[in-house]
Amino acid sequence: MVTGWAAAPRAPGTVLPVLPVLSPGSRFPRHRSLLGTGNYDVNVLMAALQGLGLSALWWDKRRPLERLAPAPLLGLILNVRSRASLLALPLPLRRRHWLAVRQLRGTYYNLDSKLPAPQPIGGETQLREFLRHFLAREPCELFLVVPRDVEESGAWLNPE
Repeated sequence: MVTGWAAAPRAPGTVLPVLPVLSPGSRFPRHRSLLGTGNYDVNVLMAALQGLGLSALWWDKRRPLERLAPAPLLGLILNVRSRASLLALPLPLRRRHWLAVRQLRGTYYNLDSKLPAPQPIGGETQLREFLRHFLAREPCELFLVVPRDVEESGAWLNPE
């Protein structure tokens, strides 16, 4: 959940009105699945993060993961293919699914909402292997969640 990633200057419990901004006056926002079951468009995530003073940086998969500097990241968001389900019954369909990764006390956790609980990944080496596993499977996109100053300084990227 994006709202827990940073202390934002807003009242507790305040919902960011992202969809009305992206689709003003629309009864059927273009930025989510037709049935409203999730898999929001990346523009929704980016707008929500911008509302919190954060940025989502797209990771170019051609770049080696050793260039990733995890220390200044607030989190990572992956868009992966996932098996669809209806009321906990698996369906023979695959659809796009967002999952988040966050570090807590030196351990990275997979915060996929389809898991029964957060799943520990490990340290930086294990994080890179976790990401490598997902990025090797098509289609998969990776976004880095960072404060704006980290985005501007480029601190999320190790030098070559």
